[in-house]
Amino acid sequence: MRLLLIIGTFIGVTALVLWGAARAFEAAEAQRVTYRYIAAALAPVDVGELYVTWNAPDVPLVRPFTQADATVISRALGEAWQVLAVAQESGNPNLLADRFTGIAAERSTLSVRDATAHGGRMIVLSQRATPMFYHKDGSLFQARIEMVVARYLSHNGATLDAMEVTRDTGVATLLNDSNGWRVMSWERRTSQTLDAPRVTFEGRLAGVNYYPAETPWRDFWLEFDATDVARDFDRIAGLNGNAVRIFLTRDAFIGARADASLDSLARLLAVAEEKSLRVVPTLFDLKQDYSVGTWGGDALYLSRVLRVLDASPAVAFIDLKNEPDLDFEAHGEAKVLAWLTTMLGLSRSIDARIPLSIGWSSAEAANALIEDVDVVTYHDYAPLEGAAERLDALRALADGKPIYVTEIGESSYSLVAGFPGTEAKQAKRLSERLDALREADGIMVWTLYDFPNVDPSVVGASPWVRRLQSSFGILRVDGTEKPGAASLRDGFAGRG
Repeated sequence: MRLLLIIGTFIGVTALVLWGAARAFEAAEAQRVTYRYIAAALAPVDVGELYVTWNAPDVPLVRPFTQADATVISRALGEAWQVLAVAQESGNPNLLADRFTGIAAERSTLSVRDATAHGGRMIVLSQRATPMFYHKDGSLFQARIEMVVARYLSHNGATLDAMEVTRDTGVATLLNDSNGWRVMSWERRTSQTLDAPRVTFEGRLAGVNYYPAETPWRDFWLEFDATDVARDFDRIAGLNGNAVRIFLTRDAFIGARADASLDSLARLLAVAEEKSLRVVPTLFDLKQDYSVGTWGGDALYLSRVLRVLDASPAVAFIDLKNEPDLDFEAHGEAKVLAWLTTMLGLSRSIDARIPLSIGWSSAEAANALIEDVDVVTYHDYAPLEGAAERLDALRALADGKPIYVTEIGESSYSLVAGFPGTEAKQAKRLSERLDALREADGIMVWTLYDFPNVDPSVVGASPWVRRLQSSFGILRVDGTEKPGAASLRDGFAGRG
């Protein structure tokens, strides 16, 4: 009795200390988050990338169109449409003066007023331009432009049914005055709704979510090591796995490191093909901003990574976003769903070969956009009781589409006396969940390794959560197997 009292007191004191530390850490993080939101409000337009691709002129121009001209005019075109999207969202037409002039300034101002009154939104995602006319004195420029545009309606924060992604063509005229290049007119001539055939994936998958032990989340692509990946993929195959789920951090494929990350992605896919593993890439990982001024950058990210993914036969299907329903509260459900719908349509316009899914955090959340995806995926961390029923209920809504549970997991973290878990408990619970979800078309465990360092910006400030998250691995940090490895070998047998 005395021993139980001592143990109970120790657990209570330890929990209190952890709670206090978590609150202090959260307070410090809140200051940084507030600063980031202020910075985003002051600079809502991402100008780090230029979203215009140039064709050569069809006929010689009076004034040569140089690479320097392309750079400056690309920025003017890209920023003009980004600023229009931000102005429509904020209802502030004063943002337009530095990017539009003449009739374009008048029409863009009217569009902002209309957006405020009726909820219309227009976001230009990409542009391909062909120079048509360049005045000899460099004051006037005209180009034929093909652009991909997202349009939707919003009313009091709720997106309505009208939502489309189109490919528009037209002619843009820009004036070069004391304020630099500004859009003077835009004449839209054609508009066609993007429509690509649906595809599916029917293979049975059994696998693991993957980061190396020492370089999870943001560090993975920064410190990519193909030798470590090859060793770890062998370990996944040794667990009777035939698939691996990876995460493509958005920021790693935008900006100065983009080319290096794309090369690393191609090498990883080559290793997976060599090891006979199917790959489920999860895109837009750690995306923290859904503001419309960033959607053009998201389109650029998609065009880059899909080009590499399309070249690999190892890719099974693509998870467009990891657990977007957890972003509803911070960013608004309407905006997140509008963004997802836009990115689904844009992805199909870039590459119609690879099936698309969305990695919802629960079976209940996976009802959203279920008609728009090719493959249904969700995560199952809910109580074990009811796991099979949740799967059955979702299958009834899926209209025959395959269903993959792309994350299950159990932590082996033990604070004291086997609380809250042990490696043996982890193994038992994994076996039970694998059995409960045996009717799924595939299942993937979080994660291959324990992590010695868990990024608080990813999992939250709580020390308790970080400790739990550090121990979800099937392998210890040093690569040795935990008892859960045997559970996977048994549970994965016959699934591939």
